[in-house]
Amino acid sequence: MNPFLTLVAKLFRDVRWSLLFSVASLFALGWLFVYVTSLNESNIRKDLAAPPGQNRRADMMREMGMTEESASVAIMMGSWNHPFIVLVIAIWAIGRGSSAVGAEIERGTLDLVLSRPISRTSYLTSQIVTSLVGLLLIALALAAGAVVATHYNVLSSPPGLGVLSRPALNLAALGLPIYGYTLFFSAIDHVRWRATMIGSMLTLAGFIARVVAVIPVFKEASWRPWVDQSSIFKLYNPVDAVTTREFFSFDVAVLCGVGAACIGLAYLVFATRDLPANG
Repeated sequence: MNPFLTLVAKLFRDVRWSLLFSVASLFALGWLFVYVTSLNESNIRKDLAAPPGQNRRADMMREMGMTEESASVAIMMGSWNHPFIVLVIAIWAIGRGSSAVGAEIERGTLDLVLSRPISRTSYLTSQIVTSLVGLLLIALALAAGAVVATHYNVLSSPPGLGVLSRPALNLAALGLPIYGYTLFFSAIDHVRWRATMIGSMLTLAGFIARVVAVIPVFKEASWRPWVDQSSIFKLYNPVDAVTTREFFSFDVAVLCGVGAACIGLAYLVFATRDLPANG
């Protein structure tokens, strides 16, 4: 077998359990969110069945333009912003990015791998391919779980895989810059913990910036737009992904562009750096 493909296969074997756990977790969450959406729609239908003037909540929903045929996918996408979903993607991206170079140097195995007929570029590419395929599988598992769940739960307008693949792609794209900047710091270092720490700090800072930016009391603050624009999490919006095609394309393009730039810098650094020898 081609050395590159052999290395890719080895990497998938090494991460199979963490990948399986991540995929299973988001598949289960996709199912759960459909079940919750089904319950919400049932409650909405019960409220709207009440005559006008007898149910204040129903009157408010009618004023907002809601009808008995609620938008299932829009309700469901509100759940896709759950922090646990972002956490799974971030853990995979940071874990794979920090282990690509720093961990191999730390374990003393990078010398052995590069002693085979494989170049530095091919080695790093194998790491990137494994990680990005994993990101895509984890994100699509969320959509797959939702699609399967629609056959066992009643929704007014059950979404198909084509619709749900858009926010899933947005989720995978969110993991790309997280992986990219963690990979860059791994490529310039010789230990894993430092890249993991920096990648985690940058990710947490971006998440906090997004949370702060949406707090109503800060709405008029002069610094709010700067904080909001500095966070990559602003570009992950599953509701926009199923309702506004223009925003979805722009958000995914920016996330992929930032991730690709960081990965490109990692290639450049790794190709030119001195690697410590390990006996």
